[in-house]
Amino acid sequence: MSKTIPPPRISTSEWEIMDIVWKKNPITAPEVFSLLGGRKSWSQKTVNTFLFRLAGKEMLKVEKRYNINFYSPAVSREKSVTEESRNFLSRVFQGALGDLLAHFCEQGSLNDAELAELERMISDTRSKRKKKI
Repeated sequence: MSKTIPPPRISTSEWEIMDIVWKKNPITAPEVFSLLGGRKSWSQKTVNTFLFRLAGKEMLKVEKRYNINFYSPAVSREKSVTEESRNFLSRVFQGALGDLLAHFCEQGSLNDAELAELERMISDTRSKRKKKI
């Protein structure tokens, strides 16, 4: 049985680039730069560097057409979010999901709609477990 290799860890800035590529692909470096919309003080060269690094980390596939690089995700957003969440949970809460949820509840970080959604998810999870028994 082959083991699935998790996506590599990426920086906050690399996440911003990946978010753009996940939303629109294939995409060129100038298009990524344009879609950043001046939110960052990055130059086109900086964006190119991030794309090069992400391709090196095998997060992006690069296809060259007419001497222009087109970038597409090599790893899904869902898989990356799952792995990043596991890393965060392990690093900050020693893997204790209950402690993470308690932290956000105690800090008052969740609004009423988010609490209602959390309650719905907990109820759904309980129902699914009961069906398995």
